[in-house]
Amino acid sequence: MLTRDGTIQAIAALVLVLALASASALSPRMAAEAGRAQLVYTDQASEGDPPEVALGIAMGAFRGLFVNYLWIRANQLKEDGKFYEAIELSSAITKLQPRFPRVWAFHAWNMSYNISVATKTASERWTWVKAGIDLLRSQGIPRNPNDTLLHKELAWIFNHKIQGFSDDANHYYKRELAREWTEVLGTPPNTAAMSREQATAAYEAFLMPIVEARAQVESLAEVELALHLERSDDTADDTTYEPRVLELVERIEDEARIELGMDLLRLLTVHEAQNNSWTGSTLGAGSRSAESNSSLNALLEDERYALAWEVLVPHVRRKVLIEDYHMEPSRMLRYTRDFGPLDWRHPSVHAVYWTTRGVEEGETRTETTGFTTLNTDRITLHAIQELFRFGDIQYDYASNEYFALPSFHYASTYGEVLAILRDRAQARNEVADDPNRAFRLYSAGYENFIREVIRISFNRGDIAMAERYHRQLREADWLNQTDERLLLELSELSLSEFVQKQLEERIEIPHVAVSEIEAAITQAFLQGLLRNDSQFFANRLAYARKVYDSFRGAQDYRTLVDADARRMLEYVGDTFAESVSRVLVRLLTGRQWRLNSMDDVQYGNASSVPREAKAGGMIPEVAGQFAGGQSLGIGQSAMLFSRLPAELQLAVYDDLMRFMASNFPQIPQEGRERYFPPPPGIEEYRQRLQTFEQTNAETWLPQMLQREQQ
Repeated sequence: MLTRDGTIQAIAALVLVLALASASALSPRMAAEAGRAQLVYTDQASEGDPPEVALGIAMGAFRGLFVNYLWIRANQLKEDGKFYEAIELSSAITKLQPRFPRVWAFHAWNMSYNISVATKTASERWTWVKAGIDLLRSQGIPRNPNDTLLHKELAWIFNHKIQGFSDDANHYYKRELAREWTEVLGTPPNTAAMSREQATAAYEAFLMPIVEARAQVESLAEVELALHLERSDDTADDTTYEPRVLELVERIEDEARIELGMDLLRLLTVHEAQNNSWTGSTLGAGSRSAESNSSLNALLEDERYALAWEVLVPHVRRKVLIEDYHMEPSRMLRYTRDFGPLDWRHPSVHAVYWTTRGVEEGETRTETTGFTTLNTDRITLHAIQELFRFGDIQYDYASNEYFALPSFHYASTYGEVLAILRDRAQARNEVADDPNRAFRLYSAGYENFIREVIRISFNRGDIAMAERYHRQLREADWLNQTDERLLLELSELSLSEFVQKQLEERIEIPHVAVSEIEAAITQAFLQGLLRNDSQFFANRLAYARKVYDSFRGAQDYRTLVDADARRMLEYVGDTFAESVSRVLVRLLTGRQWRLNSMDDVQYGNASSVPREAKAGGMIPEVAGQFAGGQSLGIGQSAMLFSRLPAELQLAVYDDLMRFMASNFPQIPQEGRERYFPPPPGIEEYRQRLQTFEQTNAETWLPQMLQREQQ
């Protein structure tokens, strides 16, 4: 019979055996899961690793102390300006302790900010900025998926470094990001003249094929067959149709020698841009016209593969988003529904994605601080503000031209997001917007935002919108009572006086000047030229020119980083004439035109052009649509084009034709020319552009204004 001690020993031995057996069974699964989640530290040094990696591995249990020493040393090297040495050390730390978020943030900041500005060209700077982005997006965040801090740091790079204008090469960054995401997702819908709801729906439809794309290439044949049956005129099952998508994939890889990834998407975009170059010319300077593949082009033009391409391309886009960019298409779609028509060519859209994702994922961590969440939320609000100021992107892949204008799609987004953040802050007893405080951060930010909405909508001619937001500001119970000057202005100044006061105080701020220039040009065309009021047309353009010159003198200049481009190029253009042309192109192409009949589609008949366009008058129902600064339908655009001075017709004609070729390929060229006849001298104008000769734009505009005033 076992003694008491013997019984305890037997039970302990049995527990030990069971524990060892359980460990043997669970260990492989736990190791595999840790590997998938990238939670394991490196246990071997690879070729090219810094020597500190091997030393840290050899120190075993003392690795943590060694990493602390490396971290202190890396910080000191950064303070001493030895950025490359700091990068090498931080790289060693991330290999030894990949779950150390602050080192990833330090590493990325060093590349995107410190080292980038030490280089001499815009392309070199972009290489380092993008390296910092890729480090966080592809390595740091996947290894720390619910760390809010890393998401905040990544969003800051997008919204401050790229979207901001403090870096002299910011215009280069914006063009490169727009080019990259045109390739990743394709050319987005044109929503400038849609309501926010319509624009959001258009972007949802744009993303939906990518979200719903199959993950496995082997299943695409089934999708192609289903799509064929859905579009087949025969109601009976078509068992004779053979899907060709797998055959297409094989030919892409074997004949064109391209993998299903980013290189394929880039070549597809180049091919599309070349097809949309309706004049037959090659892609312009700064484009990637050299990147062409004859075998791939043949497959793209083979009608037998039309349906296969339609199925394959969304699959490749989804694959690239997930594997290369570590982004979730379903989350991108959800954020589009939440925030509005997110144009992924815009840096601030990526900031919104990563801040919102970081806060959502960070809620699963018990150690996430309210301070970190608060700072991350602030970047979300700043990003939305940037989308309102410069959210309407005009980007041409063929010429690599980038231009940004205000977007009213985000006028209401700020308030909607702010309401959510306020509720969350109060639920957590945070002080960000405590109603008992004399000064509230969220209230101050929202007040500044509403001021901008009032000023821009008023100057655009949308008086009803300006009055609505002005009334909202006057009646707000959340205003900071410490701002006595604002309270006095709201109580004593009329709407027009309030707007003028804001303008006088802030005219040299970039986003204020840009919106003022854009609004004045818009008014000149819609309320001047279309109403045959040449005096108003000339006066508003002259005012826009005055603001433009004042702003350029104070803020815009050439830099040593990119001597061929001005610092504010994407905001105001290289010349005032270019600013006028870009705004005009948006007005002429701002709406997804609807043709009146199949006769319009088949023959390009300009039956929807009002008769008054030739007579010089305006029908009442058309005139009423211009007061709010709205964009135009195809007939109204044709009418405006017919009234343009000859110099402006030349400046916008090719952009207009490119838009029609891309959005209305069913209309033959002779049909397009019925809407928009080629202006005299267009061939000579194109030749001057191709030989990079000056188009004397800065001389003809004053002459045109003088004629209009006379």
